[in-house]
Amino acid sequence: MRSSYRRLSLLIMCSPVLYLGYSRFYLQNESSLLSESSINKSENGLNLSSKSPYIYRTTEPSEPNSSKNLELIQMHYVARHGARYPTRGNMESIRHMFETIGPHIPDDWIKPDLVDPKNTGRLASGGEKEIASIAERMAGRYSEFLNGLFQDNERIRFVSSEWQRSMESARIFRDTVDPDGRTLPVKVVPISNDTTMAIRFACPLWNLLRGIHAVDIARETAVFDSIHSKYLQKQVSDRLSSIANRPISLSMKEVATIYSLCAYDLALYNEPNHWCTLLDPQSALLLELRNDIKFSRVYGPYGPPINKHMACVLFTHILDDIDSALADPKTAVSTFRFAHAETIMFVSALLGLENVLGKGEAPITGNMTLANAKRRGFKSTQLVPFSANIGIEIYRDTVGPQGFFRLLLNEQAVRLPGCDDAYCPIEILRSTLSENVGCSFGDMCKSK
Repeated sequence: MRSSYRRLSLLIMCSPVLYLGYSRFYLQNESSLLSESSINKSENGLNLSSKSPYIYRTTEPSEPNSSKNLELIQMHYVARHGARYPTRGNMESIRHMFETIGPHIPDDWIKPDLVDPKNTGRLASGGEKEIASIAERMAGRYSEFLNGLFQDNERIRFVSSEWQRSMESARIFRDTVDPDGRTLPVKVVPISNDTTMAIRFACPLWNLLRGIHAVDIARETAVFDSIHSKYLQKQVSDRLSSIANRPISLSMKEVATIYSLCAYDLALYNEPNHWCTLLDPQSALLLELRNDIKFSRVYGPYGPPINKHMACVLFTHILDDIDSALADPKTAVSTFRFAHAETIMFVSALLGLENVLGKGEAPITGNMTLANAKRRGFKSTQLVPFSANIGIEIYRDTVGPQGFFRLLLNEQAVRLPGCDDAYCPIEILRSTLSENVGCSFGDMCKSK
């Protein structure tokens, strides 16, 4: 019995011959293992959906054309927490996988931390590093601007939802950006009245509609499985069988768990040569699509219409702060918010980013063609990896009255419709938000 399993009270036995089989497999395939630089890139790596590690694209966002005479006066930043340990349901699926498949795989594939109840949903050290790295880049990229804000700590705010992983992410970000502690502590918004970050918990109507749409999600997932499950089960089962030196047949639920384990291996441990060797890029792309059938309906643009309005209070606050900044740049307040994957998806739905990031069939269906699946704009891998972030920079024209904004997704500039340049007139943002500001959250979310 393995010592790691003794700690978990899991009775798993392992035959030494499996290690010989694994050694042969590893030596034969060492050159084909995914490198860190290729992970998470759809063209040559793995699409790992909402559990993807954050990958920084080294292309820096371009600076504004000097002819525009633009001065950065404000920032709004909405971020997901860093990489975390599994939540309760996912942890139980992983525990089952360890119990049933554990005897047939190398010992170091098993991570007791992933099934330790003390870790449920908690920020992991890999997530801490993600957040710190992003903060370090931002501190360098905006050093002059941030130093100006630090002179008056009322002009910069760090806000978090009431979850350990979000609060800790906010603290790490603040401490990295401001190592001298000149800014105010992170403000935590109680979940009981959080209408800007942990939004779904404050909206009874959304919870009711989510239940109604569960039927549609189950139907489309069943269609997907009827088309793709045999391929996925065979691909992953065959790879696992070659390591185990015995036939193994996996269910679709077990394939989905292996998909999660690959993502955790990368995000938490930076180990691409364990569970990830069971997935090829095509399988990962399909499994992302299977996840996105659900995500695009539960939190995204293809669920109930309320999804496109859930971030209305957040953007009411943002637009009010933008108006104040343009009226008096010296008093402009910049806010850095730390929340959850669904927060990013609600913001994306409000802004219509699925039409900015891609094209294809809408909604996402279980029988959509692979070509349309690749073209779709809603891809959880690129939209909500761990530490995902959406930034809005606000600029003033130093020689004229006009304001400009730049929209960033995961540190890369994206253009809303009507924007001819990354630095876009603020009127385009106002127009995009026109139906999604000034709402009464209470009225919108009434279930009766």
